[in-house]
Amino acid sequence: AHRRKEPTRGKKSTTDHPPIHPTGAAKKELLDDTQWKVYELVVRRFLATLSPDARWKTIKYSFDAGGEPYAATGSRLDEEGYRHVYTYSGAKDTILPELTTGEKLPVEKKNLEEKETLPPPRYSQSKLIQEMERLSLGTKSTRHDVIGKLFSRRYVEGNPLKPTAVGRAVTETLEGHSVAITRPEMTKTLEDHMEKIKEGVRAKEIVISESQEMLREVFDVLEENETAISEEIVTRTDAERVVGPCPICGSDLSIRSTKKGVQFIGCKSYPECNFHINLPPSQWGNAMREGTVCPIHHLHHVRLIRRGAPPWDIGCPLCSHINSNIEGLMLMPSVDQNLVDRMHEKFIYTVYDIQQMAPEELKEALGVSIPQANTLIAEASEVLELYRRRAGLKRFVRSIIQPKRGRGYAKVTNAMNEGGIDDVNTLAEKTPEVLMTMHLTAEEADELLATARAQKNKARLKELGVPAVSLKKYMEAGFTTPEVFCVFPPVYLSYVSGLSITTVQKHVASVCSGLGKPVPDKVAKKDVDKGKTELLEVSGLGEAALISLYRAGIYNAKTLADCNLADAAAKSGLSEEKLASYKKAVQ
Repeated sequence: AHRRKEPTRGKKSTTDHPPIHPTGAAKKELLDDTQWKVYELVVRRFLATLSPDARWKTIKYSFDAGGEPYAATGSRLDEEGYRHVYTYSGAKDTILPELTTGEKLPVEKKNLEEKETLPPPRYSQSKLIQEMERLSLGTKSTRHDVIGKLFSRRYVEGNPLKPTAVGRAVTETLEGHSVAITRPEMTKTLEDHMEKIKEGVRAKEIVISESQEMLREVFDVLEENETAISEEIVTRTDAERVVGPCPICGSDLSIRSTKKGVQFIGCKSYPECNFHINLPPSQWGNAMREGTVCPIHHLHHVRLIRRGAPPWDIGCPLCSHINSNIEGLMLMPSVDQNLVDRMHEKFIYTVYDIQQMAPEELKEALGVSIPQANTLIAEASEVLELYRRRAGLKRFVRSIIQPKRGRGYAKVTNAMNEGGIDDVNTLAEKTPEVLMTMHLTAEEADELLATARAQKNKARLKELGVPAVSLKKYMEAGFTTPEVFCVFPPVYLSYVSGLSITTVQKHVASVCSGLGKPVPDKVAKKDVDKGKTELLEVSGLGEAALISLYRAGIYNAKTLADCNLADAAAKSGLSEEKLASYKKAVQ
């Protein structure tokens, strides 16, 4: 009864997309908390546009005190209107006492404040979008993307937005060389002209020509001052990457990255000092220095910033580096906490550090004997090999299973590592029942095992001398394990895989020798070809029967005539009666 005939409209009209509105009724128990909050917001907003206005009663009192005017305003919500449905907008009554004109009130307290003009508050993301809209910069669909680029390029940080040293350097350097590119007027002009093209007021060709000329003027200035701009920005931003003093030589430690996305903190005295701290790759976010300083190592905290994701606070990079490598050190049988403490005193933090050191260096640093140093280096190499195998296992698991709520790849692979599974080969030896205790479903366990076993067998065959090109044909033909090469006759393997008998016999000899099993006698290609003709001339013996005979090692009239019927029947799958009739035909 109270619903409007037409929904209320906002102050502006946009054509980029229709309003978001509910398309059906949802039940709270079918949605999670976040989904329900979004759904409820959309529904209530939609219903609010169809609801009557809210109505307020207000009163304003004017006062005079010592010749200075003052005022007080009171308000009370008289009719809820749309606020009954849209509960997100707070409505607070401000009730004033009843007064009459000319009434005198006592002055209870006087308060004099002295203030200085404060700088305007920093922009929040939403306020910046409003400012961009006011200045006609971008569109509704591109403004969020622009802010995302400010973060991804490390021009701003936090919310409210605070310019980084990089952002200030780029802006101020460009202001000194090309003011136009740092002001909104040029972009606003381009946006206005494009809008006029849509309205049919201006011709597209003219706008394009004007835009090109504007941009050409800007780029001419930038190119002319390219070297100066580059040097100024690099000089000003270099300090932003320094996180603190190197614990070994005292030089600056600086955040660095490679073109391949590898990030690390390295000493500026390299190669004289090769101290470094590993950081997560840039796919997890660009490393940025924070203002907080570690009281232990005197290094600035580091944060990873990635567009569309919350920041990852690493904290002190050296504390993080030490904590993340303790487990690896403790995997070495000869290492205890006392030895770890001694390592840290000498800035040895990882198994890789140990593996790269000469025995004499390790002896001097830790006060151990040369044999003990050699043992530590060997153990470090074993741990690194274990990590390499575990990394391969993790990549393998990621390629097959899908993450679920509360179960990521790390949870599965950690359970596998705890269960003694450190690589794909070990995984291939397990049963589905074992894997199902490691956060996997029966289907996932079966798929993992099947793929792991195929990969293991493929690797074994390569090691036994079967080249990749031939291996692919064997796999497609169903010959997936090394053992089948010593079970099936070469003539059968050749026929099914499509490889020549000469090639197959070479592979069979290599695999069987590697497995310590007898190598079958070689058969000449011409004998196989001639034998095929002989066998197909037998009445009732076709291609299907020929394959079955090959499976039993029968490839010509002689081997058929000499075969043991019971043995041939068991291997070929043909009946003894049928084999007897074939045998009689060639005798």
